[in-house]
Amino acid sequence: MNLDYSTDTVERSQRFDYWSDVVRKHFIPAASRVPDREHFNAHFSVRSLGNLTLAEMSSPRHYWERDAQHLRSGPNEDFMLSLMVSGHGVLSQSGREVVQRNGDIILYDAARPFTFDLLPESNLLVRIPRLQLLCRFPEAQNLTAMHLANGHPIARLLGSMIREAAVLELSGQEGMQASLASSLLDMLSAVLQFQVGCTDAVQSSHNVLFQKTRDYIAAHLDDCELDVEQIASAQHVSARTLARVFAEHGTTPIQWLWKQRLEASHSALREGRVRQVTQAAFQYGFSDLSHFCRVFKKAYGVTPQTLLRGH
Repeated sequence: MNLDYSTDTVERSQRFDYWSDVVRKHFIPAASRVPDREHFNAHFSVRSLGNLTLAEMSSPRHYWERDAQHLRSGPNEDFMLSLMVSGHGVLSQSGREVVQRNGDIILYDAARPFTFDLLPESNLLVRIPRLQLLCRFPEAQNLTAMHLANGHPIARLLGSMIREAAVLELSGQEGMQASLASSLLDMLSAVLQFQVGCTDAVQSSHNVLFQKTRDYIAAHLDDCELDVEQIASAQHVSARTLARVFAEHGTTPIQWLWKQRLEASHSALREGRVRQVTQAAFQYGFSDLSHFCRVFKKAYGVTPQTLLRGH
């Protein structure tokens, strides 16, 4: 199957709807929208390669969204592999967001909701039957919405295979098509295996950074001017990196800081290690006594004064 679609011959008012129907038919049913229907013009070519389907897409900016309703009304369990030859996009799936630029390869899963904001001057897509990939690499569904082996030679090799497969003329050569499809999936599996190693290494480094930052915060609770920039600088990372690490634990550096300050002041009051409420507040970084009393009562249901008198 070698098919080419273009909106050149379609009435201007119908171009986007025509093109969206073509993409949904050959790939994934999803909602689509575009910021400028009036000037929309796109090209889409699709071909079979064994059990895989390859396509090249070129279009203005547009947006795809596959939600729970699509999953119910149009079930689809294929994986999609995207190589951005030229252009860019932003894919969100499974709580992750990845920006795709020239040369980047990303994976997404039709069996789960996603959004994809695209401006593809040239984007190569490979539709992969689910079992074809999972039998080679069972953890594939955990590696969506991330750069695969970003910048590594193995990713460039996979990209070259996708480019070559998209232009090779193999009509009528089913055996050759099947062999090439199998080789492409084997290479993708190798890239995913490399990605798992990278992800584990990043996770390990994040855990170390999280623990070091927690220790630093605990040692500087008395500094009422302590902020994210100072904390990040002490760890030799950017505030953005620190925010990502804490987000993995469901919090932010500042939320963690104030939580530790409250817990430390509560312990000091409960155990009688301070004689006055002001001492508990100022010793653990609160510069405003009234604010300290309000957040303390909200957190523990009693005022600091009550807890101190009780001791």
